Amino acid sequence: MTERIGIIGGGIVGIALARALAQAGAGDVTVFEKEHRLAAHQTGHNSGVVHAGLYYAEGSLKAQLCVAGRAALRDFCLQKNLPYREVGKLVVAVDESELPALAEIERRSRANGVPGLARINGAARLHEIEPHVTGVAAVHSPHTAVVDFAAITEAMGQDVRAAGGTILLGQEVVAIAVEGGTVRVGTAGTEHVFDRVIACAGLQSDVVARLVGADPSPKILPFRGEYWSLNPARNHLVQGMIYPVPDPGSRSLACTSPAACTTRCTWVPMPSRPSPARATAGSRSP
Repeated sequence: MTERIGIIGGGIVGIALARALAQAGAGDVTVFEKEHRLAAHQTGHNSGVVHAGLYYAEGSLKAQLCVAGRAALRDFCLQKNLPYREVGKLVVAVDESELPALAEIERRSRANGVPGLARINGAARLHEIEPHVTGVAAVHSPHTAVVDFAAITEAMGQDVRAAGGTILLGQEVVAIAVEGGTVRVGTAGTEHVFDRVIACAGLQSDVVARLVGADPSPKILPFRGEYWSLNPARNHLVQGMIYPVPDPGSRSLACTSPAACTTRCTWVPMPSRPSPARATAGSRSP
């Protein structure tokens, strides 16, 4: 008997998983997405950056997956004729006090196999890459890219359907019951029975977990991020991506070239809980 597999969540994680299972012939795959389109939450509300693996601990699984994932995502975009722009990223030390932290980023990057990595010393060389940047040194990752993750998710969704999978849009899961060796999943107007259910619900993961009786703790408390559009008259000020040397104790500001970014934005992550009235799309109130 073919295994019946249910997946809750139509973001890029849920759809990528559904694609892998459907194409492998692992069973009858059904995806539930509460919105009326895929990638409506976190997947469609982020910086769109494909990181190359600069920051992660040497040899860690996160580092390995980041480097391998960048190459796999590039190949997928080329195959599907989707935008994949290698605009590069410059991590800038603004003064000498940040040079030790920059050196550690460079060490980790080389250990993780980040392709094409280069150390840039002095303002003159920095200005060859970013004419308006201010700093004393930088690490340049030329293969860091930007993409449209919502478009990628839609393309993966087409692959799911082509492989015989089902994607149910506008179907919020409101009930889950484990009955013997099966799982019963209910939406507002339908009920489905599966042999296996996988939750890929993003910021709603704790809510979905509680549907099957999980402890209410830990609870997801999302962080707020804001995107500001650059004045079109100033688009020439940024050529690619400019990041600061990370400082865990402060807020960070990253600038992305409008020509390279589908949303023409700078990104300001705010390390504080969002209020219910100001939670951004793709997030939720605590």
